[in-house]
Amino acid sequence: MSLLFSRCNSIVTVKKDKRHMAEVNASPLKHFVTAKKKINGIFEQLGAYIQESATFLEDTYRNAELDPVTTEEQVLDVKSYLSKVRGISEVLARRHMKVAFFGRTSNGKSTVINAMLWDKVLPSGIGHTTNCFLRVEGTDGHEAFLLTEGSEEKRSAKTVNQLAHALHQDKQLHAGSLVSVMWPNSKCPLLKDDLVLMDSPGIDVTTELDSWIDKFCLDADVFVLVANSESTLMQTEKHFFHKVSERLSRPNIFILNNRWDASASEPEYMEEVRRQHMERCTSFLVDELGVVDRSQAGDRIFFVSAKEVLNARIQKAQGMPEGGGALAEGFQVRMFEFQNFERRFEECISQSAVKTKFEQHTVRAKQIAEAVRLIMDSLHVAAREQQ
Repeated sequence: MSLLFSRCNSIVTVKKDKRHMAEVNASPLKHFVTAKKKINGIFEQLGAYIQESATFLEDTYRNAELDPVTTEEQVLDVKSYLSKVRGISEVLARRHMKVAFFGRTSNGKSTVINAMLWDKVLPSGIGHTTNCFLRVEGTDGHEAFLLTEGSEEKRSAKTVNQLAHALHQDKQLHAGSLVSVMWPNSKCPLLKDDLVLMDSPGIDVTTELDSWIDKFCLDADVFVLVANSESTLMQTEKHFFHKVSERLSRPNIFILNNRWDASASEPEYMEEVRRQHMERCTSFLVDELGVVDRSQAGDRIFFVSAKEVLNARIQKAQGMPEGGGALAEGFQVRMFEFQNFERRFEECISQSAVKTKFEQHTVRAKQIAEAVRLIMDSLHVAAREQQ
């Protein structure tokens, strides 16, 4: 008996350990998913309560056999609250986290996105430049497709080559156009967590920065500046983010110094170059933009090689060693730094999105619930007075 009891205890302990490990390893993005599920449930319950109240009030108001204990105005008010709750519920159902990637042409923005998605989703590399805004989001279907602005036609894009061809052939697309790339969730787990990734044309090829910000940036939770570590931060990059900072209060900005694998060819200068980049990026975020404190800057600036990470992850997905092939010295350090960026990014975007996407609706829900409660209380008081 004691042996059986001991075994049961062991099984329970193992299950607890597994649950604990699952919680520890769970993506921070789940915080947003869980919050969205909870708030949707709350609004569903609130809607049911107000629907019940509206029906009861209307029946009471129209019942000629009862003395008037409610007014037409109260009936209309509660119906109005019901309409508002349904409208908010529809908005919440569409809510997602959004990260926007910006940088100069050919700095590797599309490659960074592909590395995060563990697959060549967007055209990237030699011969490919992003000529419009590309919004990557998940779909429950098994086939990838494109949706262009102002059209509901689903255009097939099973492979990255098909996608590149479709974008190249569409002569109506320009730098300010938006194309949605709907990619199967089953192929990219990151997309399952209500995350939308926005790729952009190079910020050095447009004079339409203000319209870009109004159209694509105001609902972004995080911005990622993809810089070229082989050069310094350019004025065009700084100018764009100064404009973003004017429109948004303390935007969440990460800086990726991409192509850091090039530093492996000159190891004697690597630490000095890294220190210079770190100082300039920190000064930009802290002194110029004022979006983080100096103590936080280290969690917003990273030195990576997106191309290395993408190739390694594709190899791993195919069952091959991720370190296969010719890799520059320091690959594992750069891989770890990219993973660290992903973790910091996920923590930041989930916390920010929960606050910006749900907070005001939570406050509104409390106000509506209180208003309906007061109406129902007044009905109760009026009914008691007439007894």
